[in-house]
Amino acid sequence: MNNTLLNSNCNHLSKDHKSMKKILSILCILTITMIACQKTLVDEAEQKSSAILTRSADANATYYYWYKGEKIALTLNSNYVNVVVENDLAKSASTQSLAQSYSLIQEENERCGNIITLKLATKTVSSEYEKLVADLKQDERVKHVLPFFNRGAATPIGTSDIFYLKLKTVNDIATLEALTKEQNIRIVKEVPNMPLWYILSIQNSSFESSVAASNYFYETQKFEEVDPAFMFDFKPSSIPNDPMFSQQWGLKNNSYSDIDINATAAWDITRGAGVKVAVVDQGIDPNHNDLKANFHTLSYDAQSGKSPSVFVSGNTHGTHVAGTVAAVWNNNLQVVGVAPEAKIVRVSHDLYLSSTFSAELADGISWAWKNGADVITNSWGDQGGAYYNRMHSTILEQAITDAMTKGRNGLGCVVTFAAGNYSGVMDYPGNFHDDILTVGSIDSNGSRSSFSGYGTKLDVVAPGNNILSTLPNNSTGSKNGTSMATPHVAGIAALVISNNPTLTRLQVVTAIEKSAKKVGSYTYSTTSGRPNGTWNNQMGYGLVDAYAALNSVCPVVTFYDQTVTTDCTVQGCRVETKNITVSNGAKLTIIGATNVTSFATLKVDSGCKFEIRSK
Repeated sequence: MNNTLLNSNCNHLSKDHKSMKKILSILCILTITMIACQKTLVDEAEQKSSAILTRSADANATYYYWYKGEKIALTLNSNYVNVVVENDLAKSASTQSLAQSYSLIQEENERCGNIITLKLATKTVSSEYEKLVADLKQDERVKHVLPFFNRGAATPIGTSDIFYLKLKTVNDIATLEALTKEQNIRIVKEVPNMPLWYILSIQNSSFESSVAASNYFYETQKFEEVDPAFMFDFKPSSIPNDPMFSQQWGLKNNSYSDIDINATAAWDITRGAGVKVAVVDQGIDPNHNDLKANFHTLSYDAQSGKSPSVFVSGNTHGTHVAGTVAAVWNNNLQVVGVAPEAKIVRVSHDLYLSSTFSAELADGISWAWKNGADVITNSWGDQGGAYYNRMHSTILEQAITDAMTKGRNGLGCVVTFAAGNYSGVMDYPGNFHDDILTVGSIDSNGSRSSFSGYGTKLDVVAPGNNILSTLPNNSTGSKNGTSMATPHVAGIAALVISNNPTLTRLQVVTAIEKSAKKVGSYTYSTTSGRPNGTWNNQMGYGLVDAYAALNSVCPVVTFYDQTVTTDCTVQGCRVETKNITVSNGAKLTIIGATNVTSFATLKVDSGCKFEIRSK
């Protein structure tokens, strides 16, 4: 462990001292032993060489898709279709007449560009569905008819005329261009911030669906990966002297002692300075008085692939999330964030369904880590996430994994996701990888919120019910949801990194999980695959604790060869002093949560004060 020389806030110090042989050792009661976490990321090379055999589709499956070299069976849904129409028709009321022509129901608010979702009025047998599809294909108003697929009890998932493809090397672009020309496939564009990934369209081809097209290209064995671009419906998971601080029970709970994240004690150590938290969400009010001082200069819009980020009036979710992460500290305004001196990196997306949804979100996450984000927080997910083992987005998953392995110059970004608000199941993509820090919600009495998603992939819980935070137009308000819980954990990750910037992603996550409080009337038990303490499927490792997380990783702070002539405080998880003189009526306070050791001289002149405390 590297020792750090810290002068703290001390002024007018000199090295005028006398060496003495006396050694004074003062040890605090609490000692924390870190146990190496067994949970490790598998790098890309290992993934390539490790064949997955558990969900291979029947070789004769009618419908299937390829996911990381694996053939996954699909079940056609015969109650929904997506139809691609001309842009002029999509912008008019004529789509209702199209639906009525076939006794179909146009789904409300389900128009996505020139793609319209139609639902059969009654359930049909296979032959009726096939006849409907054939009739729609003959309609001059319809350019494509695209299938939906079942995913258990969740809403069926649709497809569009778009799919994604990854080259093996940059030299394979010529192969792609030749094959797309041969098959009348259009190369739409390269995905920003996702090297070798391309968006392709089947619109003028003979392929029946994006699934069929992606299968064809993958089975040529000329390309690294494909992604059929299932239309996941990623939605927000919502249901100090700062004057409203007393109402922020998640930071300090005045009604139920210890049912909070212990933020005030953590702020005596750090408030998150030097850390950048990317908020991937619906956009953040750029003029909010309690936020704008903490905005990083860089921002990005994942839909347009350009900077700056975009804020649309009426979208409140992102502004609320950002306030919980890092609303400004001690400014006589409204609320305060968990990491009130961290910088907010705004990455916007309106989170409305589109045919390129996954690629856009992958772009936003990749842009964030490539532009220096330390933590990437995501309060959104697809509500059918419990059935993720059937449906994947390879391009989005790669972006998340890259952030966790390549971000922070190889130390890895901490990536947080909301568990979702469908109690008993969890959202995708927060549940696809063990190294994502997935967050559930509790009420102010320490019980799991009734809406909070839970299951085998849940890691921790945080306050998520009746959470007060910033809203657009310099206002505040309360929201419920795992969306509100997740930024609490992102803020704690920022505090831990601020206190020790050299920690890896794994070390930060381990600190948060190992230090969680076992709240509520739940049984926490030793569980296979959960190395960081006892665990419960509704509460994970428990309620996050900012102060305990900071103190579960212990950098040594050294304070050597100083003469203290004005009041001074030295603090850290472990503090070592050597050859110290306190004079001129000054007071020296040493705050060391686990261990304070003084070597050689420690001289306190008459009229001066010396204090050691744990917090």
